Amino acid sequence: MGSTISAENPIGIKAIDHLEFTCENLNTPTKDLFYKFGFTKTFENKSLNAELFTQGQVRFLMIASENNDDHSYQYLKDHGEGVSKISFLVEDAKHAITETVKRGAQLVQDLKIEKDEHGEYKTASVRGFGDVLNEFVERPMSGFRPNYLAIENDPKATPLSSRVARIDHLTNNVPKGEMKKWVQFYEDIYGFKVTRYFDIKGAKTGLQSEVVQLPNGAVIIPINEPEVEDGKSQIQEFLDLHKGPGVQHIALTCSDILSSVKDLRERGIKFLDIPHTYYEDIPKREFKVEEKLDDLEDRQLLVDGDPEGYLIQNFTETYVGPLFFEFIQRKNHNGFGEGNFQALFDAIERDQMKRGYLES
Repeated sequence: MGSTISAENPIGIKAIDHLEFTCENLNTPTKDLFYKFGFTKTFENKSLNAELFTQGQVRFLMIASENNDDHSYQYLKDHGEGVSKISFLVEDAKHAITETVKRGAQLVQDLKIEKDEHGEYKTASVRGFGDVLNEFVERPMSGFRPNYLAIENDPKATPLSSRVARIDHLTNNVPKGEMKKWVQFYEDIYGFKVTRYFDIKGAKTGLQSEVVQLPNGAVIIPINEPEVEDGKSQIQEFLDLHKGPGVQHIALTCSDILSSVKDLRERGIKFLDIPHTYYEDIPKREFKVEEKLDDLEDRQLLVDGDPEGYLIQNFTETYVGPLFFEFIQRKNHNGFGEGNFQALFDAIERDQMKRGYLES
């Protein structure tokens, strides 16, 4: 297999290795959520108060640090629970940290090499958007990290009948006026390319968004900012609740979303309510779906596409602070549900009005 390091991928990023969720303790509702999502605890480090949850290629690390010098501890103090670190799997960690700093990234941790029975683990990190760290990980095929004990059997795990496979994309929310700055960060530092731009307006609020990604789609990051500064909007509400920029939502790829979401709903996971009129309009759109409309409506699934293909998606309510999750299945379509944005935006506005955040 050839090198991933190229003009299009100058850092040599392969994928998202894992996301770090900072939390108050290891028995918060976030752990219950991961189990409801079908994740299994695969590694733990009791001295660090850390547990790794895995499903397919997705890794979520829960950490409840008690050391006030740790980044995760400070992140929790400043923002509450959420994603405090995005870890990228790279081909060569030394190259990744050297190249990112040369390109203008702010160094947080220089190259660190640790060993265990599986081999060498090399890590380094730079400052990302807001207070979120960007870490580079070069690892052996087995294990997670030194001093993490493998869990051979997790009795609490209840896998989905059709599991999620990978992180499709993760979305960053930033204040008004900062979207372009962070788009440029991903372009200049990582060599990502802008592939889409959105300007969405609801009945009362709006947002602007640009999507940056590796050309091969291994990492995709939409970046949102509110339409107006210090107004009332979906993005501003997140920024206010999170006390600054953060990961707004994580999209998980499904191979059979009808089955996965059926399981999730039976486990009590709440999704946004989509009006019946949305499903009445689907046959009028420019794509044809294989699924029955009644099944899509029963699971509150959104669809979007073009004559070449379509995707199916839906969005949970907020579960980790103001962060929510998306479940998505792609059928020969690489969009983001642009045709659904209005329906989604309107659904969130209805929820905000119901909660009294927006005036009805």
